[in-house]
Amino acid sequence: MAVATLHVSTDVLLAGTYEPIGDVLYLSAVDDDKHGRAQETPEGHAVRLDANGRITHVTVINAKWLLERDGELVATLPDGRRLRLGREDVKGLLP
Repeated sequence: MAVATLHVSTDVLLAGTYEPIGDVLYLSAVDDDKHGRAQETPEGHAVRLDANGRITHVTVINAKWLLERDGELVATLPDGRRLRLGREDVKGLLP
């Protein structure tokens, strides 16, 4: 199966917050259905997709640590697509 790489920045996922105590990054689109079911990724993060398969929410566990270690955040979606976020994508959200 071919793997597509998605590049999503905070320009697309407009609302973002960071919890430094748990090192958790939350990114949500304005139209995110907060009651929708989130799905865990193999990397241990959570993503929520809309009916069209568009990412509407991402919860990244160990965000700052992973960025420092790998230079990017990666989440594999249930359909095999991979979400990649670089430092520039989350600039201003992490200390």
